[in-house]
Formats: sequence, structure tokens, C-alpha cells
Amino acid sequence: MALKKQIQNSAPFPVMEDMTVKLVRDYLKRSRSIIVPLGVIEQHGYHLPLKTDALIAAHLGSRIGLATGMLVAPTIQQSFSGGGLPGTINISPAVMSLVVGDTLLSLAAQGFRRFYLLLCHGGSENARALDNALKLLLRTNPVFQEALIALLPVWKFKTGGLGWDCAMKEGDWHAGWLETSMVMALEPGLVRMQDLALDPPKLLNEQIRHPDNYQRAEKIVDDEFVIPRMTQRPEIKVGVMGHPEKASPELGAKIVAATVKAIAGKISSLDARAHGKYKRVRFTPEPLILK
Repeated sequence: MALKKQIQNSAPFPVMEDMTVKLVRDYLKRSRSIIVPLGVIEQHGYHLPLKTDALIAAHLGSRIGLATGMLVAPTIQQSFSGGGLPGTINISPAVMSLVVGDTLLSLAAQGFRRFYLLLCHGGSENARALDNALKLLLRTNPVFQEALIALLPVWKFKTGGLGWDCAMKEGDWHAGWLETSMVMALEPGLVRMQDLALDPPKLLNEQIRHPDNYQRAEKIVDDEFVIPRMTQRPEIKVGVMGHPEKASPELGAKIVAATVKAIAGKISSLDARAHGKYKRVRFTPEPLILK
């Protein structure tokens, strides 16, 4: 009996890379939906692993997959951070877009038609490039003529004041109490609170006010027509935006559960209404840039 239970618990579904060709083929006979988690490898202070965003994406993805009965693709870690501390791997937004696009194209060739991208890494440059790339993919590639692509940033989901909807109001953007609590709940062995450190209060508070304040702009000629060079401020040595000292594994478990419930509910609702035909919806052009 114990052996039977152990075998059941080790079933590879819904994690695609743990499955076989036969298992994926059998899945495609009953569903053409797939969840694609997106993360990054980047600085997360001295107390969290570099793979924090990818770790959260993978864990949330597998839990959402179980809740919805959907397959979960391998987590994509090739993204743009913008950070410059040791261990951070910056993949240009253009290349990131190509990686995501080719991943969806490969999955579409196998028969998948409903793609739910679980975005667990922010970064303004990365998010803008991904949004544009997905729109162009639908616009230019006939393979996606009857495909649904949904981009689901985790921070846009309400979790009763537990998760990102609470953290963002406090400026807890990055490696703060939210992410620290989640990693404490998901993989506690990777959290090193004994090494917890913060940048000086002035720097920390500036980044809490706005997450892009980790950057500095430089120009050879200070003129409106000259493109600035953006780099991470060299005085930033730790790379935390928030207050990780407030974290706890109990809070992390609640955030994970609430986030999974909210996103699984949205995906299930979208999937139930996805009949494969595009129809006209309201369109509001972006503000004019030619001023």
C-alpha cells in the first residue's frame, strides 16, 4: 500500500520535462493547453538564491498545473534583469523575446493552441519587450491564427492583501518580505537569513519609492535628443528592494496558496471560453509619441 502511494506521488504530470513522449502525446489527445513559467537568474541580495524568480515560477506553475489539469512547460530563465551584481545573467530583451517566441512556435507545431505565460519576473524593459513580442507573434505568424496567448504577470492578481497586491503598495519590489517568505515556504534550504544585508537606508528607500531607481542615466551630451546609457548605480552592493526581515515561512505558504488559487481560477475561466476563433474587441491606441 505504501509503495502504491509512493508511485502515485511520483507521477511526472504536470511537469513536462519529467514526462515522456508518450505521456505528452496522450495529454494532447485531451487538451491543447499549456502553462509556460517565466523567470530569470539575477541578484536577490545575500539571503536569497539567484534563481528566486525562476524557482517561484516553477513551483507556482506545477501547483497551478495540478489545480487546472494542465501541462506545464519547462521554466524559461533566459530574461533581462538590468542588474549588474555577481551571478546576474542578462539576456537582452530581444533575445528573450525570440526564446519565448521559438518556445511557443515549437509547442504549436506539436499541437498546443492555448498558451498561458506565467510571468514571475518584472523588470520594465523585459516586460515591455515580451508584451510587444507576443503581439507581433500573433500578428505575423499564421501558425497562431487560432491560438490564444495569455500573459499573466503574478503581481496583477489579487490575493486578499497577502501577496503582490499588498507588497507593491509598500514598495516591497524585490527580495523583500514577499519573495523571501515564498522561498522560505517553497525551498527553505536555499534561504540564508544569517547573511541578510541591505544597502544603506538612503539607497534602499529610493528603490522602495520606485524599483527603477536602481539605475542611473549618463549622456555624453545632456540634450533631449541624445539617448542615455542606463546602468546600475555602482553604490548598490546588495540589491534588495523591500524589507526581508518581515518574512516568514507561514506567510509564504499563505501567499503561495492564494496566488495559485487566483491564477488557476483565471486560467480555467479563460480556457473554458477559448473556442479558437478571433473576434473584434475594443481597441484604444497608445498615446501619440510624435510630439
